[in-house]
Amino acid sequence: MIGRAFRWAAAMPESVRAAAVPALLAQLRAALARGDAGDAERLAAAVADADPGHEAASAYLSTQARLRGDASTALMHAEQGLRAHPTSALLLFNRGAAQFDRDDLTDAMASLQAALCAQPDFLLARFWLGSLQQQSGQAEASLHTRMHALTDAERQGFLLGAAQLPAEARQHIDAAIAAVHQARARALTAALQPLRERHGDAALQRVMQALGRHVGHPAPRPSNPLQEPSFLFLPGLPDRPWWPRDDFPFLAALEAATDAIRAELMDVLVDEEELVPYIDMPDAAPAAATWRALNRSPRWSGYHFYRDGTRVDAHCQRCPRTAAALEGLPLLRLPGHGPEAMFSVLRPGAHIPPHTGVINGRLTVHLPLVVPPDCGALAVAGQARPWQEGHCLVFDDSYVHEAWNRSAQTRVVLLFDVWNPALTPAERDALSAGIVALGAFNREHGAGDPMHATA
Repeated sequence: MIGRAFRWAAAMPESVRAAAVPALLAQLRAALARGDAGDAERLAAAVADADPGHEAASAYLSTQARLRGDASTALMHAEQGLRAHPTSALLLFNRGAAQFDRDDLTDAMASLQAALCAQPDFLLARFWLGSLQQQSGQAEASLHTRMHALTDAERQGFLLGAAQLPAEARQHIDAAIAAVHQARARALTAALQPLRERHGDAALQRVMQALGRHVGHPAPRPSNPLQEPSFLFLPGLPDRPWWPRDDFPFLAALEAATDAIRAELMDVLVDEEELVPYIDMPDAAPAAATWRALNRSPRWSGYHFYRDGTRVDAHCQRCPRTAAALEGLPLLRLPGHGPEAMFSVLRPGAHIPPHTGVINGRLTVHLPLVVPPDCGALAVAGQARPWQEGHCLVFDDSYVHEAWNRSAQTRVVLLFDVWNPALTPAERDALSAGIVALGAFNREHGAGDPMHATA
């Protein structure tokens, strides 16, 4: 069939052949749309003959030949296209893939790296390169490449359509996933082994089940459809969006200090220079659409005493009574992540949209400091509760929650995190060790901390 297409196109004068290309391309697109691979390949061959080295036609012919197992013909089509388009990422990838199939590993490495230089976000080229590096004995480089590819693929939603990709693409993607899971499992095993020796496997069972999601094991799922932590779900914890204030007797001392804390807050609000937007993410981030109205906006801002586990000394010195009250609390302490504590400032008319936190192993506490009349409420799992100055609210932010200030004045709460009291000390230690190990693993291989990345 392809040979007939070449003879048919060659019989036309060159000017006629060139003029026929748009019509041939239209027919080619129609053949692809209806899934007629045979007709599509015939038409691509005619396009490539009428316009030697046509980029898309050459790439299609190269791909189809490779899928049939004819790497030599695939290489020929890719190189024909590259003579006309020497910097085409698509053709460089096709050449590299064909060279990989022919076991020309050195040439394949150069071609795939050239494809990524031409188009750094070319995911398939990155997956192929990771497999090639693994086959070439470059295990660490392969893991880094595969980690980068999977991170970008998840961010772009690429993996959602992976089932529709050709088998060879799925093979490279699956190999990347398996390699990352195996390496991550080794890192977690090493981090948790001292705790397993100290407490026994049974004491850490819930934590191991939760962390299994990140090493390829089936993930436990919440029974409540309104609970969806983005990073980690621990099974067996109470299904409780709101927690009774009386379950936390240590909050009484904090509530007793409300007036002193509020006085320090009012001093901070005089100049507001050190308030920062609570939401600050790239416009291209997956969650940016949800947070468009508040992203980098002063409408919801914070004055931090602890951020990502680091004490903000200048703020604690400026507000010593607040800092002392926080130090007296059993705050969630997790290197790189907790404590988190701040004045949360919500401006008039601002609405924090429905969202979920990263993990159900922690609880969030609000000590309301400034609550205007008819301010609004905090809703967790569809259950709305108003703020009352000096009375703490405790909730699990792994449930869908939102808040709004419908008044004409600013609302402020002191916000901080504590461990979910249903966790044992051994489980807290294991969670901390596991989360730290996951973050270190990702950073070592060029990816973001997964607890931050999914927040």
